[in-house]
Amino acid sequence: MLSFNVGLYLLIASLVVFHLLPSPVACDDKEKDLLHDINTYRKILNLPVLDENKKASCLAEEIAEDLGDVHCEVFRDYYPTPGNNSKIPNFQKNIDKCNININTTTEGVIMPLCLPKLNSDDLFSNYTKFNRFTKYLNNSKYKSAGVGSEDDWMVFIVATNTTSGDFSSASSSLLPHFLMPAFFFATLLLFFK
Repeated sequence: MLSFNVGLYLLIASLVVFHLLPSPVACDDKEKDLLHDINTYRKILNLPVLDENKKASCLAEEIAEDLGDVHCEVFRDYYPTPGNNSKIPNFQKNIDKCNININTTTEGVIMPLCLPKLNSDDLFSNYTKFNRFTKYLNNSKYKSAGVGSEDDWMVFIVATNTTSGDFSSASSSLLPHFLMPAFFFATLLLFFK
């Protein structure tokens, strides 16, 4: 009876833990629309479409969240440049939070844009008509993108598929997901013992 109770508790605990593990979050409509529109723009230019980069999306979301309370007047302070953009608030903290190896961001470009109410047409227009953005969006070396928004801020990140620009993990975050089935089966063994 004791092993049945322990097994039952472990089964319930494993289900709770499994549901608490992080899972991918879908972008909201403005973010999806912007990525779609930029990919259409790139197709017209005979450039490859940008795949979604989950790590870059995480970083874009975190940066946008930090910029959410910043007034648009300071937008010019965040001129996009490849590499580690030290002017972006909490950059290192956000890199760590998204579990990104800082060395995998040197070829990526972070492009924040402040636009009241984030109108979709104006977003696309701003990203595709100003050289500060088009020199990166029109470059075929960029293969993936991450998008995040908060209030009046949109952050678009382009990444390469090289080790110095793919925004890959600092360490494997899949370990908990691999351990979960082993924990589940061990619980079942105890449960039916």
